[in-house]
Parts: sequence; C-alpha cells; structure tokens
Amino acid sequence: MKHVLPLSAFALLVAACSPEAPPPADAPASDAAAPARPAPTQPGEALLEADGFMPANPGGHGTGRKLSFGEPETDVVAFITRLRGDQPPRRAANAECPAGPLAFADWGDGFQLAFSEGKFAGWTAAEGAPHGFATLSGIHIGSTLADLRAAHPDVVVREDSLGPEFSAGEIYGTLSGTGDDAVVTTMWAGVNCVFR
Repeated sequence: MKHVLPLSAFALLVAACSPEAPPPADAPASDAAAPARPAPTQPGEALLEADGFMPANPGGHGTGRKLSFGEPETDVVAFITRLRGDQPPRRAANAECPAGPLAFADWGDGFQLAFSEGKFAGWTAAEGAPHGFATLSGIHIGSTLADLRAAHPDVVVREDSLGPEFSAGEIYGTLSGTGDDAVVTTMWAGVNCVFR
C-alpha cells in the first residue's frame, strides 16, 4: 500500500510504499459478523474504509453511496463533483510513483483521491479534513493515539523517515508523536505516493 499526504505535505510525501499489515487474528470471518456500517448523514461527513469511502449525500437525504477502489476515475470524480455543488476538483499527477503513474483529485479540504490507470485506487485524509471524515471506529484527523489504541488494540506504531506512523489493519497514517496525547495528522488507504 502507498499513500499521499495533504497539499503542503503532498508535495513532500510523494512516492513510496507502506507495509501491508496482516488482518488481526480476531478479525470477523465474514461480513455477517462485522458491525453494520452507519451511512454518513451530514454534509462534511464520510465513512473512511480500507477499500474505499462513503461520502454523505447533500442534506443527509438517503444513504451514502460507497465508492470502492477499482471504480472508473471518471465516475468517481463526477459523483464527488456533483456532491460538491459542481465545484471542479484540483487535479495533479505524478509519473514517478513506485506503483506507476498516479493521478490525483482534491477539492481543497484536506481529502485527496488517487487514481491508477483510470481507476479509483486510494484516498488520503490530511490536516484540514473535516472531523466527520472518520473510520467506522470513529478515528479521524485529530484523534489521539490513545483513541486509536482504544479503537484498534492491534495498531502498530513505528518510526521511519516520515516520523511516527501507524497501521490499523489496512488503514495507515502519521502521528504528531508517540505519546498517548499525540494526534493523527494523516490517514490513507489504497495506492498512493510518498517520498521517504
């Protein structure tokens, strides 16, 4: 898995791999045993998952539509653009990524989508992303390491050239430190780029 960080950090962290964390030994064996996914209901909310994300519908009407990795880039960008009141995304690309050339789209709020070969391949939430952009367990940018450990007892924290990083299943991120009051500064899933 690879990752991209937010605009200022995106430029600094573009092109390496995060190790894949094995599923926890006590992970549910089937979707039937997994907790039901609450659909986001307010603008500015999104359920962040290891294989995509579910943005809230404007005004909270109906349930959100999950956007899964592998969906066509054009469909994903068009869908999010409509949710954003037809505000076009900022676009970028990097041909130097280890996974191959990647394209990116963001709407200036600390949340970026990555695309590989015309398919949705990854997301990154960074500083500035709404707190309503959270995992099923409630982890978001600004959550403390203590919160992260309580929600994911199997979380792995390690130091590397980016500083403190974590992996919780197949969701990865960076931290402001290694103490319990350190906060999550970036989260990502899927294929992205980062310089190490």
